Amino acid sequence: MAIEAMYLNLLNSAISARRKAVGPDIRLRALALAYPDLLVPHASMEQLFGADLVARLPVREDADKIWGWHGLQGCKEPLYDSLSLFDALGLDVTVIDIVNARGFERIVDLNDPLPPDLVGKFDLVIDTGTCEHCFNVGVAFRNACEAVSLNGFLVHAAPLSRFNHGFWNFSPTVYPDFLGDNAFKIHVLTGVTCDLRNGFKPFQVEPTRRFDAASNAALYVVAERTEIRPMVWPVQRKYRTAAT
Repeated sequence: MAIEAMYLNLLNSAISARRKAVGPDIRLRALALAYPDLLVPHASMEQLFGADLVARLPVREDADKIWGWHGLQGCKEPLYDSLSLFDALGLDVTVIDIVNARGFERIVDLNDPLPPDLVGKFDLVIDTGTCEHCFNVGVAFRNACEAVSLNGFLVHAAPLSRFNHGFWNFSPTVYPDFLGDNAFKIHVLTGVTCDLRNGFKPFQVEPTRRFDAASNAALYVVAERTEIRPMVWPVQRKYRTAAT
């Protein structure tokens, strides 16, 4: 899982919106669906957070290996630690995963219902592309949404046309249909081209109507939970009224 510059910008906007609501001195609770590598160039980091904050962040010693894992062999950019950045931004982060990959994850299988102590507890849920790797994808996405607290934010990435990246690709109608039925307000729903070397680029997607998309594209979503109520499974929007 990884955070690139465009996702980080959206995440930072969600952090700012939530902090405006709770106050500048309150630390926010965040849930990360797996540890996300921070694949953001130094210049972009400084542009978002300032040189002083970035200078305090530790650089990972395994940078060459991680850049290579993401197909960026030979990249000489510093690779900053995600949790250190989140801490500097006032976030207390719980990382969950199906495996204990880095030694600090809490083991949670998102194919199954979310543990009760994680339900509705988090100001931010950070999903950089986990749900599509869960075979029980509807439950996994529901879990991500259920973890969000009242007026908290889901910051979510999913493949649109990335074949064999995971088990599933997402259609944009997932979001107005599921999130709309479960009291989430969608602030951002955009397509993105997936090119780490040249930067991710946004493009407009149709929320519910059919359309063609380029290959290797993804979806970015930012949504705010406006009410706590039992989650329901939606009917796809185009089938909600009988044909005439």
